[in-house]
Amino acid sequence: MIVFIMMTVRRKQELPLAQFVRDLIPVSRLDARGLELYLAMTSCRSQGQLETRTVDLLEHLCELGVMRRIERVERDGRIHLKYRDLIGLDTFSITTSAGGHDEAPTQEVKTGAPGPREDGQLDLSVPRAILDVVAASSRRVDLAGPFGYLYEFLRETIGYDRIALFLSSDLLNTQASTLRELEGIAQWAEEEQFCPTRVRKDVEESARPLVVTNLSKDERFVRNAPKAAYGSMVVAPLTSEAYVYGTLEVWSSRTNAFTADDAALAAFVGEFAGGLIRRKLEIEELVFIDHTTQIHNRRYFEEQLDREMERSKRSGDAVALLIIDLDDFKLVNDTCGHATGDSVLRQVAHVLVESARQVDIVARYGGEEFAVILPGINRESAITVAERMRENVAQHTFATGTADVACDGVGQVTVSIGGALYPTDARSRSELMDRADRICLYDAKRRGKNRVVFCENPA
Repeated sequence: MIVFIMMTVRRKQELPLAQFVRDLIPVSRLDARGLELYLAMTSCRSQGQLETRTVDLLEHLCELGVMRRIERVERDGRIHLKYRDLIGLDTFSITTSAGGHDEAPTQEVKTGAPGPREDGQLDLSVPRAILDVVAASSRRVDLAGPFGYLYEFLRETIGYDRIALFLSSDLLNTQASTLRELEGIAQWAEEEQFCPTRVRKDVEESARPLVVTNLSKDERFVRNAPKAAYGSMVVAPLTSEAYVYGTLEVWSSRTNAFTADDAALAAFVGEFAGGLIRRKLEIEELVFIDHTTQIHNRRYFEEQLDREMERSKRSGDAVALLIIDLDDFKLVNDTCGHATGDSVLRQVAHVLVESARQVDIVARYGGEEFAVILPGINRESAITVAERMRENVAQHTFATGTADVACDGVGQVTVSIGGALYPTDARSRSELMDRADRICLYDAKRRGKNRVVFCENPA
């Protein structure tokens, strides 16, 4: 059976099927059905199955409006298909054997585990090639949706009672710690965790899955688990390009519920999940990071403020907003130049991040203004955080990077801060922004600068 891809950009080039999947199928554009077809590729046991399911997925992409089939010709017992990528405008052809594809394939494809090799080990070579498309995708990745499908995939293939994902503790002070959307993805409370921290760390360091057939007889779990250990468990690393982002933990109340093949499949899903996390972080670095200060930008701030206000509505916890403005910053730029001004902005950003809590979101709002979102906080604690930020900036000695005597005054910089609480002080995002910025921050400037003014007039 001969399968080849012909992609036309400026010249025709033949590509292996795996490379075609890696480079051209836009995974982040898939809906639930598309992801089901995509995951079905993991059960391919032959080139023919991979070929069939690739075309099924291409046809579904046509239904989604991502691609268009512009030619279908059957001759010499084979089908010649030509598609156009409506995003990149490339055209490409695939030739398959006849008899497996209708004009619009509708056959249901059930997901399943990769097939076993003769040596008894799972053959994950094809799925890993397909997983690379996640890392290759340049589009923003929504984690909650695909992770939900992956969990369902594991439920159908190996079964479980509980499943959870945990980021590595080594990532707490990195960009990965900002992925707050992971909080809502099948996590159990700290006191309910079945996997001790030491075991989780061992899996991260080895980057290999662990199967425990009986937790009640494993000393690591009996002595260190937060609660009475029982049942069985698989702990798989979230890996991508030799980096481990955390662990995927699958638990069953039954002993001996998981086999070595189940662990290999969990590790396969962990690789998929790790690729999604890595791509998410790369996209956020490109789209949501302010390049001058290397913290989040206004776009990210606005998305997260909406997210935290929605979370506040569900949980009943308040969220605070701080708007921070550098005092007399124009003098810095006028006296020492914009390069020094940019250096000062970077240093202020660093001080604000260091002064914030772990869960707080610090962003550059624009110019010399910064915005800070403080989730799950009361008025008194929010004022405490704001005062700490103000004091730490005032006490920081700023390196100007110049020996110009005229810039000596840049050694000290102060900020004024306005703050408000949702939903106590405002009923909408625009009202919250207005109270923190135009009312409270303005009042802090009017009253002499280098001070915090927090809203005292509930909406």
